[in-house]
Amino acid sequence: MKQLSNLRKADKAHGDDLTLTRWVKEPGRHAKPPRTGLAPADATGTRFPTRVLPVSAMGSILVSGHSNVKIGRDVRKGKLRGYRIFTLSLEERATCPTSCEHWRSCYGNAMPFAKRVDHRDPAFLPTLAEEIDMLMRKPWPGVLIRLHALGDFYSPEYVGFWRRMLVKHQNLALYGYTARNNEDDIGPAIFALRRDFGLRALIRSSNGARHNLATVSIKTEADCPANAFVCPEQTGKTICCATCAACWSTTKTVAFLEH
Repeated sequence: MKQLSNLRKADKAHGDDLTLTRWVKEPGRHAKPPRTGLAPADATGTRFPTRVLPVSAMGSILVSGHSNVKIGRDVRKGKLRGYRIFTLSLEERATCPTSCEHWRSCYGNAMPFAKRVDHRDPAFLPTLAEEIDMLMRKPWPGVLIRLHALGDFYSPEYVGFWRRMLVKHQNLALYGYTARNNEDDIGPAIFALRRDFGLRALIRSSNGARHNLATVSIKTEADCPANAFVCPEQTGKTICCATCAACWSTTKTVAFLEH
């Protein structure tokens, strides 16, 4: 019988680290290919608008990496060792530049159950700030936020919000990817944030394999540019982001195998 998923619940009896992720990939199982499809050329938001939720329906805006098999609960190596990891998802396309290479083929097209917080909700940023304040009071070395598992920076003011958070919380760090460039005033604000906070705000530019602090999409490992390395999690060389730490530790370009 063909397996529908390559995931299983973490189990101590199998030798799994229950503190790292709630789910693990199981060798030998093959995930059912996601039914992605392309969004219409004139699409302006997600294919799943009912999954764009107001703050009041979210429970929490930031989600622990413990629930994500690719992310992991806490950093296991490097300078940020012990930092707890959380993810933030916004609405794809509604917050992204139309110049994004994956405007129509965004991997969010295959995520009908993912919750996306509505960035237009007036309560979004005040509540997000409160959540960060609460997390920073926990007895952890720090907090690392994976910005925009879906979505992107949508305004200079939003970039400014993260600047204020980094100034306020010295043990807060960010990492993620952006399709923004110099076509508007959002891109320069992101690049200034990256310049001023260094590895605490390691936001890589998407599809920029010719530069450092970038990512590039590839179809096979053989397509990886000479100045880049393939995501170790995708090639099975590490368990998850938490056990790798490359994306927030090095400025070298990361090559991601297309979903």
